Amino acid sequence: MKIKTLSLLTLTAAIGSVQAENLKPANWVLLPAIGSSPETGFQYGAYVMRQFEQVSLNQPQDRLELLLQGTAKGQFQAYIWPDFYVAGGDWNLYGTLGGKYWPTPYYEQGNDTGFDDDEEIYDLTTIETEFGAAYRVTPTLRVGGLVFADNESIEDDASDPLLSSNQRGFEGGFYSGLGLTARWDTRNDRDWPTAGSQASFTGRQYFEFLGSDDNFGTIETDVGHYIALGDDVIALGANYDYGCETTPFSRLPRPAGARTLRGADGNLWVDHHLLGLQSEYRMTLTQRWAVTGFLDTAQVASELSEFGADRFHTSVGGGIRYSTIADSRFNIRADFGLVDMESFGFAISVGEAF
Repeated sequence: MKIKTLSLLTLTAAIGSVQAENLKPANWVLLPAIGSSPETGFQYGAYVMRQFEQVSLNQPQDRLELLLQGTAKGQFQAYIWPDFYVAGGDWNLYGTLGGKYWPTPYYEQGNDTGFDDDEEIYDLTTIETEFGAAYRVTPTLRVGGLVFADNESIEDDASDPLLSSNQRGFEGGFYSGLGLTARWDTRNDRDWPTAGSQASFTGRQYFEFLGSDDNFGTIETDVGHYIALGDDVIALGANYDYGCETTPFSRLPRPAGARTLRGADGNLWVDHHLLGLQSEYRMTLTQRWAVTGFLDTAQVASELSEFGADRFHTSVGGGIRYSTIADSRFNIRADFGLVDMESFGFAISVGEAF
């Protein structure tokens, strides 16, 4: 009996030792928030992430992110994003708190705006708050809810007004409501997956009875699949976003130039529906360095029936990755894309596009 007990204790200690070796340590990521995108021009500021020590192989690391940033186009933003796991990892608690002053170009709504079309600017100021909680229903599925409240102010040139009542939300407003989320995730890493898949859904409904100036709803969905080729990865992704007929124009779907359609000014194409497709080859060079080649496509439409194979905008290009943390691929990335074979742009950011 004593021998069996001793053997069991030895085995338990050995398993605990192996698990401890596999747990990820705490880290700080301290970066100058230097970047660029077509929407912003050159970006400057500071990005800080505190990644807390992993306590269990079944529980992702807690994170707290902070961004303070300005841009060459006179835009400024400050945000904090908490992302914590409690109750043994069963609950994921996360949120957004921050705001921005973000002069933004406006073009006609639709999918056909050209690169040579004149842009006009409106001043957008937003304060955003959001809190979410998601419960782990199965090892790969989390379902949860959101509560949010945003205050948006839009100022236009009174002597030469750009916006009018033809654009819903042309003066901004207070928008609050509730949401539902679901995420299915079998990826082997949240920052640089080499295998597995993920699919997510976020639906937001803004309610006047909760103080919102308008009733409207939005949907965001995305899927991704990752295939290992030795140390390299093929990544495939797709996303669909929707804003209902009463959605304020500033919150309608559009391709993001740093993520959905890299190198593009996403403000060129805005409408009620957005469909994006992405493919990327990620080649590992060293423990910290990698390079990528990608093809992004996206289109917007006022109705689903308007989507067509010949209406996609494309960005083809490549990028460079540098890991900010040893033994972990939390990357700084620089992507360079040729958009619609007409316009060359680039984006510098933290984390992968998808």
